[in-house]
Amino acid sequence: MNMATEYIIKDEIEKERTPSELQSWLSQKVENICSTQEGLKAFRLQKGLLKKLTEEISPLAKFGEHKFGNTNQVLLKPVMGNQRYDAIVIDKRTEPATETYIEVTQAHEGKNDYWRRRELFNKSYSFAKAPVIKTGKGKNIQVSIPPEATPVEEGVENELKRIVVAAEKKARRDYPTNTSLIISFDDAELSEKRLEELSYPTIDDFVKKELLPLDLRFSHLYLAGKANKVFREYLITKHD
Repeated sequence: MNMATEYIIKDEIEKERTPSELQSWLSQKVENICSTQEGLKAFRLQKGLLKKLTEEISPLAKFGEHKFGNTNQVLLKPVMGNQRYDAIVIDKRTEPATETYIEVTQAHEGKNDYWRRRELFNKSYSFAKAPVIKTGKGKNIQVSIPPEATPVEEGVENELKRIVVAAEKKARRDYPTNTSLIISFDDAELSEKRLEELSYPTIDDFVKKELLPLDLRFSHLYLAGKANKVFREYLITKHD
């Protein structure tokens, strides 16, 4: 069993839980994993099933918390595999119970996100908003992340662009009926207050202009900020 999988197993991830149970389990699991130096390093590298915790389970837990609150009548079931959804929502508030689906995607930096994790692994710290500078190619590539911050306005613009790219990657694809899309993004700086300070459009206006016109074959779109500052729900109108 390798370093990434020994801390968590598939059956544990796929267990049905209420929103509050999922959030509690996730918090406790991450705390337990990171309680040892070896576990902390494994979690920072985000390989294998550990990657599922941050990229799929955490956004799903935030969705459940905001969408359903503290109810025991809704169950969230993460699903691993190649199917076109990442979780099933079982709603027992109706008779008979209904099942809908969730697809989760990340608005991240791609390869640069990996290099930041490597920096965190090697040095125990990383500058989240600093530029990633790469020289050389292939096995000779050298990466440095200087201790400097990206200007706030540039950081906000970059995050908005990453959200658009994440949505575009899910466009023009067919999904099961009643599937919703969650886009998880970094809202540490991208907040309504920050957008107002920069005289940018509101999050709702941004979504209406940049995301909803895309051919997104989902029933709903959710924006879920990692810092829990932003959570938005949008009904997707089918395109003719």
